[in-house]
Amino acid sequence: MENKQDILKQLSSSDMDVMKGAIEQIKQEGDISIVPELLDILLQSQDSNTITNLTALLSDVKESDFKTVLMDKLINATSDSGKANLLRICWESAIDFSEYLDVFIDMLLNDDFITALEASTVIENLQGKIPEEKIHTAIKRLEAESDEDKAFLLEDTILHLKEMLHYKEEEEEEEEEEEAHYHHDHHCGCDCHDHE
Repeated sequence: MENKQDILKQLSSSDMDVMKGAIEQIKQEGDISIVPELLDILLQSQDSNTITNLTALLSDVKESDFKTVLMDKLINATSDSGKANLLRICWESAIDFSEYLDVFIDMLLNDDFITALEASTVIENLQGKIPEEKIHTAIKRLEAESDEDKAFLLEDTILHLKEMLHYKEEEEEEEEEEEAHYHHDHHCGCDCHDHE
């Protein structure tokens, strides 16, 4: 990648074309060593174009190390708007952030409304396997909260988590049924042989 500093300078340029050029270059080179700096720009930026472009770029990063870098920045972020920007990447990304459910719950409960809104969107987009006890704990924490401003966010998220549990139970029941069915059919076959 050409000098990292040049690229970063172009990214913080107020000229949209210069900035887009820099983003294109990062995309083509696929060099993720610049990611921490890009996340820092997002944490500090107030410019909606910069935020939109960088969010779109970073949502496309597929490398597994990216998740750790992103979550590290998110957990240590101090500005609310910065957190909200990084949370947006989490729900737009194809990477699965399920193991960080409790971090998103923390943000939903403890941060300002915009951050909480983004955190609840992330939770609703989690696709991975989350242990049932983790989901139960999250539901309990949300139900214990009585923040009127966030009431509907909390309710929506609780509903979504309960659906996750319900879906898990259904999946397990289906697996059990399939197994029982298999044994049953198999057994019938064996009986026939005995009668011959």
